[in-house]
Amino acid sequence: MRKLDIQSGLFLLLLSMGICVGSLQHEVGSLTEPGSGFFPLATGLVLGILSILILIEGRRGSQDTAGFWAPAANRKGIFLTIFFILIFSFLLERAGFLFTTTLFFFLVSRFVSGHRWSTALFFGLATSVATYVVFSFLLRAPLPVGIVESMFSWIS
Repeated sequence: MRKLDIQSGLFLLLLSMGICVGSLQHEVGSLTEPGSGFFPLATGLVLGILSILILIEGRRGSQDTAGFWAPAANRKGIFLTIFFILIFSFLLERAGFLFTTTLFFFLVSRFVSGHRWSTALFFGLATSVATYVVFSFLLRAPLPVGIVESMFSWIS
């Protein structure tokens, strides 16, 4: 565990430094008027702090040997989630935000978490509508409009 913590901590620290250096190539701005480099810089700094904590824990930790997978890891759920993320990224621009997000959360809720069909459908719809409201109306962020949303363009 100790060796793996140190290796992963060093990797994440190098990654965070790369993110911070890359973000400084863009305008950072301020807290009230963030530029395009603000959030990557903040993310890089948080990742750097967390990687330092991993390094400290790795130096203090015992020499326990642990495998890559925890004994109780849900490998099927992990692989399904990765597969669903790939489907999400493939469909997002084509099918649009609402349909793809609903489908993603429905699939994860049903096949990874094991919820009933009705619960999974409700969770998928509620989550996608809530994130749509936050990003579209509150943050005014443009979201992909795909085939499904364009069929309902007469509503807006």
